Amino acid sequence: MQESTKHVIGGGMPAFVKKTFLPFFLSPLFDILVNRTRLRKPYQISAAGAALHKTLHVADLHCDALISHRNLAQRSRRGHVDLPRLEAGNVALQVFAIVTHAPVREGVTWLPTDLDALTFKLIMQRWPEPAWHSPFERAMHAAQRLHAVEAHADGRFRIIRSAMALEHFLEERRHKPFLTSGILAVEGLHCLEGDIAHLDVLYDAGVRIAGLVHLAGNELGGAAHGRNRGGITPFGEQVARRMEEKRVLIDLAHASPTLIDDVLNMTTQPVIVSHTGLKSVCDNERNLSDAHLKRIAEKGGVVGIGFFPWASGGKDLASFIRSIRRGVELVGAEHIALGSDFDGAVTTPFDASGVALVTDALAREGLPRADIANIMGENVLRLLRRALPEKDAR
Repeated sequence: MQESTKHVIGGGMPAFVKKTFLPFFLSPLFDILVNRTRLRKPYQISAAGAALHKTLHVADLHCDALISHRNLAQRSRRGHVDLPRLEAGNVALQVFAIVTHAPVREGVTWLPTDLDALTFKLIMQRWPEPAWHSPFERAMHAAQRLHAVEAHADGRFRIIRSAMALEHFLEERRHKPFLTSGILAVEGLHCLEGDIAHLDVLYDAGVRIAGLVHLAGNELGGAAHGRNRGGITPFGEQVARRMEEKRVLIDLAHASPTLIDDVLNMTTQPVIVSHTGLKSVCDNERNLSDAHLKRIAEKGGVVGIGFFPWASGGKDLASFIRSIRRGVELVGAEHIALGSDFDGAVTTPFDASGVALVTDALAREGLPRADIANIMGENVLRLLRRALPEKDAR
């Protein structure tokens, strides 16, 4: 076990915050300003596209709705994701990522690395005080939030923890097509705080996917856009092997190129990249090279294409479809998926209720129905059947 290197973030809530209504004004403002959509409702979908979409099992590999200031069981006009909008979009499975550390402009050397954008946001949302200071406590509270959604959803929502639970859910959904489900993920294992035992606690809380890094590197390895862009550390190797033992999927989103190589060289199981773009469409430090995309596909992995401009190279749906087509050209439709990054401080063409626009656009592009079904969700479901533990040990 490596000595704990807990990120201590901020102090107590200022008295003026506790004693005013400031949290109730500023928290919704975040969604309004940064989690926006470009297309107006009602979304325009062809009859043929809508009919095809209803037959699909749609899965999305990444959203950050757990750190939004909304009741996810109720429809909202803010942000991108809640259960009613997932149902309206015929989304069978949504991965809910837990963000635990978001340093402001990590790549700018004159800014302090511990200046965390989440601190003020979580204080404004009145999360429990331990979560202001500890990435691990943030992860645990966010997991509890999704469990609360499940408990109050009147049976319309399931958290998936095992391959058996996934099969039961899909069988039930054949007769109740309004059902939707979620998988808990962690976006950056900063929340381990240097203690591998925390991985077991996160697993028991339902986490089945975890990214090693996020906006900054950590004790496990380097981030694509952080100051530390190195490869995997000895502690990172220990954690990655433990993840394979526990059947927690490794997510290489935000990983540095060297970290991607190191993980692919050491792991025996498929990995995912939950939300990214392709350098051959939009060349930046965050996006995947063609070589990495091909290596991930060779290992049976799946890559989620993001809906946001620095992933797809543009602000419209056509840019996203162009990235999808490029991925299919490089590795086939069996390794490409949706990785929206809904509610991730991004502007997307549509919210979760409008995912049928992607089905419609792919059909207009002339992709075969089987390819569309794979991209829209079957690839994710196939990988989860293989990667998840067979049964929930609870």
